[in-house]
Amino acid sequence: MKKLILSMMLSADGHTARPDGDLGWFLSDRDFEDEMLGLLRSVDALLFGRKSYLELAGYWPSAGDPGAGDAPGGFSSRERAVEFARLMNGIPKVVITTTLARLDWGPASRIGGDLAADLRRLKSEPGRDLVLFAGASAAQSCMALDLVDEYRLMLHPVLLGNGLPLFGGALPELPLQLIAAQTFSSGVVLLRYARVRQPSAAATVSGR
Repeated sequence: MKKLILSMMLSADGHTARPDGDLGWFLSDRDFEDEMLGLLRSVDALLFGRKSYLELAGYWPSAGDPGAGDAPGGFSSRERAVEFARLMNGIPKVVITTTLARLDWGPASRIGGDLAADLRRLKSEPGRDLVLFAGASAAQSCMALDLVDEYRLMLHPVLLGNGLPLFGGALPELPLQLIAAQTFSSGVVLLRYARVRQPSAAATVSGR
């Protein structure tokens, strides 16, 4: 079964963006770029909330154009930025929305009428993993349903003090297991956690 990976940039105090949505505090370096490019190359689909999808749809389609100027998005080279843009634009996108009628940044489809059922269906299909990149509200919905299998939290060395929290709202208690930790020269720390799931009662009784 496919994993649903939650991959989020966070300030050290747990925010995904400033109150106005600004992301200008993001840091990067070549090793961090390698990590992100590797993740994109390993998945079958990118999941987004409605607002994040619309924001990114206004940026990435033209980010890799030859006339776009210097390396966009803070990348260390234009070549890396172009590859990232190629992946972002080419990988199928799944938008969690019940209101957005048009999905101009494709290939794209929508889910959300029954989010739990839709996500379970996507995870049961053959292929590679799924990654949810943005935004906080969509992530909270997936966490509340306990359908996230791996958390990739990229902590940036900044305290925003106020902003859009990732772990807002009433979330269930979810035991996690640290599977990797990596520090980058930019000061970003990647923490990877697997969701620890107990075997079902039926499986325990049967000895499986």
